[in-house]
Amino acid sequence: MKKAYLFFFLNTFISLDFFGFEIPKNERPEFFFEELVQVLEKLNDRSPILKNKEFDLDIAQANQVIAKSEQGFKFGLKVSGQSIHEDRPSEDFYHRYRTFNQAYLTKPIFHWGALKAREQIANLNISWIEDSFSVQRRTLAGEVRGVFLKLIALNYRSLMAIEQLRIATQYVDTIEKRLELNLSTPLALEEARVEQLNREITIAELRTSLERSRSYFVSLSGYNKPLSLKITKVFWEFSKSHNFNQEFPILIGSLSNIEINRLQTQVEIEDEHIKIAEAELKPKINLTGAYFQDQVDLAEGRSSLDRNNFLVGLEASWSIWDSHKSTGQKKIALAKKLKLENTIESQNRELRDKVRSVVSELKSLKERIILGRKLISVAENRLEKSKIELQMDRISPADHFSARVALDQSQLQNLEAVCHFMVLLDQYEQIVMFETFINYPNSK
Repeated sequence: MKKAYLFFFLNTFISLDFFGFEIPKNERPEFFFEELVQVLEKLNDRSPILKNKEFDLDIAQANQVIAKSEQGFKFGLKVSGQSIHEDRPSEDFYHRYRTFNQAYLTKPIFHWGALKAREQIANLNISWIEDSFSVQRRTLAGEVRGVFLKLIALNYRSLMAIEQLRIATQYVDTIEKRLELNLSTPLALEEARVEQLNREITIAELRTSLERSRSYFVSLSGYNKPLSLKITKVFWEFSKSHNFNQEFPILIGSLSNIEINRLQTQVEIEDEHIKIAEAELKPKINLTGAYFQDQVDLAEGRSSLDRNNFLVGLEASWSIWDSHKSTGQKKIALAKKLKLENTIESQNRELRDKVRSVVSELKSLKERIILGRKLISVAENRLEKSKIELQMDRISPADHFSARVALDQSQLQNLEAVCHFMVLLDQYEQIVMFETFINYPNSK
């Protein structure tokens, strides 16, 4: 067993013990498809999902500035002008103008950690968003890989359906000719036409599914250039002969995912909220300083004196009673913290169950791929024999067509199983180690 430390944004994001699992580069989809490499390289710049994360970071940084400002100096100016009309006893009516200037400066000195707690909340939110951006990018890359492989399989299924429609059309023509020679029956012709129409319906449905998946791919990746979805020769050979030899450990020392890390951050935030609530009814000390002007009457009463005053000192404020407001805030924070901790335990159990489920499915798929390859071999032999039997007029064209469809179907099912295996393998890697985002050179 070894320990790995993954770093995101120069901060340690997660430390976990695992059994050394990593997807070999020649089993990653981008190893086979140049188009996918181009998509993944530009994922940061194009994906709408990742762009929204950048906005979240801007908001969190602005909240951090606000939290820090509460601990800093506050400076203000005040200017006032007055028109005074005085009706003094036994004197003439008196009128004059006067202005006052005032400048003040304040700074919190001791607030029992409440202001630091607000800053820490802002820092935690920034750290969480930065970390989640890296994880989201990795998760999104995995999802893009999965949708791309689905498009590959759908496109191959569509091409196969088009080829089967061509064969079905030829089969209809053959039955028509045989019917003219009284070598077939009207029922056989109608059955051939039904098969032809079924292929046309299948093609229409596949086109719809393909367009829907293309649109989803664009919304995920932001990549809107046309995709050829051509299966390379290397990938075709890979799907038919590659031996997946990985072992999949279930007893992971520690697991994590984006949701668990969010909950853990929320627990820390609630700890800070508790500090804030506890400080509410404690005395708080601020530094104060001011310059202000005022005016006093002189002793003779007919004139006044403008004064400039400077003030520096400490101000203490103490809220004695708040009708249990701070007590309620603390109870809320404690309750949220306990709820979050309980949720984390549940999430950990679910995550371990998910590992077991994924591992079980991977093992099942490995067996399915092995059996599927045997099925392809049998279907190829059947097709070769059916050609011979058809030439010797021992079987009908319908039987030969059935053998061709069976081979196509076995190849398609194997391709889909391999694609599904690669998607699950990527998901497993994300769960146990959150592998950093990597592009590998493709093979052509």
